Amino acid sequence: MNLSRKTFFSAKKLFFPQREVLFEFDAKGKTIKEGIKAPGIVLFGARPCDLNAVKYMDMVFRDDPYYIKRRENTVLIGLQCGKPKLFENCYCHYTGTFFADNYDILLIESDSGFAAKPGSEKGIGLLESRFFSEKGKNPDSLLEELKKEYVALTGGKMKSMEDIRDSEVKKLAKDCFSCTACTTVCPTCHSFVIEDELNTDLKSGRRVRLWDSCQLQRYTRVAGNNVFRPSRLQRVRQRINCKFRYSLEQQNMMSCTGCGRCIDVCNKEIDIFKVFG
Repeated sequence: MNLSRKTFFSAKKLFFPQREVLFEFDAKGKTIKEGIKAPGIVLFGARPCDLNAVKYMDMVFRDDPYYIKRRENTVLIGLQCGKPKLFENCYCHYTGTFFADNYDILLIESDSGFAAKPGSEKGIGLLESRFFSEKGKNPDSLLEELKKEYVALTGGKMKSMEDIRDSEVKKLAKDCFSCTACTTVCPTCHSFVIEDELNTDLKSGRRVRLWDSCQLQRYTRVAGNNVFRPSRLQRVRQRINCKFRYSLEQQNMMSCTGCGRCIDVCNKEIDIFKVFG
């Protein structure tokens, strides 16, 4: 276990699998098997960018029984970053996601180890286990110290998301390969397609949900082979607006949490934050 770096992938796939069987059916259209596999798990060491991503996804999938069951059976143990811009390509200081408020337990590193702050009834119960001690620094005081450093860097305010420059969007689109690496590692991208897979007997099959990407032409293809966003510029513009504008309008929270993974994996090192100048 390495707690000194951010993970290559987010926790999204734990609650929203890349491929998920929704149910199985027979030739008469009758559901013959339906079940949600949701074993109890502990998500350990999720940093604030990923905790905030889970918070966003909770709103998007609030009516989805498959997602909700997995979330209910998960314990979130977060790990607070020690300073804004702790890792390369981190923008949590820009998106206002350096801190999080949705966790069962939050670990804050101190000189003597880690202080643990509960965030739910489940977390309070865990703190009574043998894995935790009442000794050590107060987690609230450690968070206050980090807050001072954060305010010194950002002024306590996140940058304006209204100043997206279309000229910069066009530059990014010229470099983009539409490889979908960015949407794959993004902790909040939730585009999907639903397909029916038939067995070889042609009498039974399964309905599956698969990850998709708004960066592919096929994503907006409809009957008649009409594509609503045929150009790469349209698709790149859609992603940027989705991250910084549409999500604010729909969920009152940006879907970009500043983790920087899209920049990490991009073959052309595209930095979407350059659209703000």
